[in-house]
Amino acid sequence: MIILHIAAIENDSCSGVCAVVPWHIITQQEYAKVGFVNIFNVEINRLKSYPHIQMEYVKPFDISKLAKPYDAPDLVVFHECYRIDYLAIARDLRRKKIPYVIIPHGELSQEAQRKKRIKKKTANLLLFNRFANNAVAIQCLSEREMVGTDFGRRKFIGTNGITLPDITKQTFHQEAIQFIYIGRLDVYHKGLDVLIEGVSIAGEFLRAHKCHLDIYGPNSSGGYDRVDAIIRKYKVNDLITLNHEILNDEKKEKLLAADVFVQTSRFEGMPMGILEALSLGLPCLVTEGTTIGELINAWHAGWLSDISPQSVAANLITAARESDKLNVMSHNAMDLARENFSWDIISQKTVEEYRKLIL
Repeated sequence: MIILHIAAIENDSCSGVCAVVPWHIITQQEYAKVGFVNIFNVEINRLKSYPHIQMEYVKPFDISKLAKPYDAPDLVVFHECYRIDYLAIARDLRRKKIPYVIIPHGELSQEAQRKKRIKKKTANLLLFNRFANNAVAIQCLSEREMVGTDFGRRKFIGTNGITLPDITKQTFHQEAIQFIYIGRLDVYHKGLDVLIEGVSIAGEFLRAHKCHLDIYGPNSSGGYDRVDAIIRKYKVNDLITLNHEILNDEKKEKLLAADVFVQTSRFEGMPMGILEALSLGLPCLVTEGTTIGELINAWHAGWLSDISPQSVAANLITAARESDKLNVMSHNAMDLARENFSWDIISQKTVEEYRKLIL
């Protein structure tokens, strides 16, 4: 089988899509011939060891001018939906009767559609409905995303994966629990307003038990200042430390030094930050919008909140009180990641789904 992935990514490990697309491409090579066109024309560092994979994007796009065998793929996979360049590419594919799949990475879920609702509704009517509905399938990253996505003639689950680490969490604090969030400082999407208000509500308990939350993220689009303003609004500077982004080994060190990973998103596709934390053995406190909360709950690998400050506050307190359970939860978290999200398992299942689409 010949698969061509098309995406708009950069070498940005803080972006979930940028981080995960290369892994889809690399790991699917075990089961198919896989190529890649980046409409940003940026060479992706993760793929430099595979020089035959990356191809230049030239406008106007003509798939027949790509290197063989990717000039005639069995299937094209688009990452994300709202890219104007994709529309012309899709027209070219339809003319040549080449089927395509869209992985919206959460963009087409009902929760995501409510953000900038009027703008998206207009863009859908004028441009993107045809693109989405002419896909042979929409590839969703979770059951929750699939149920909450109203686009496409056919949908299936083909999630993100994780590379299992060689070092995992070994010890936990029995008091003074350290919470950590690492991700984009997008207040609405990531529910950071809910998280910070939740810390404020639980403040008396957290102060008495010397608990603390570290937030790490890049200062893009003014996110750092907005998060800082909310921390000051609720007067929780003593409970929350806002930090700039951390990467690679420093990121892993900070995760391993913490006790509980927290993410309170309103919506997600499949959040890589949570998968990384689970694989390292960190119990996770998450909201339903992360799409992985029910699985974490079922595996007893953390705590599930609804998207309200009161629920988050209650679970922060519960996590601190249940510090004696963290070691067991840590093993559950690693088992969950290994058995459900290792890249080898994910890629094999995904390519099997792709084969079904072209039969």
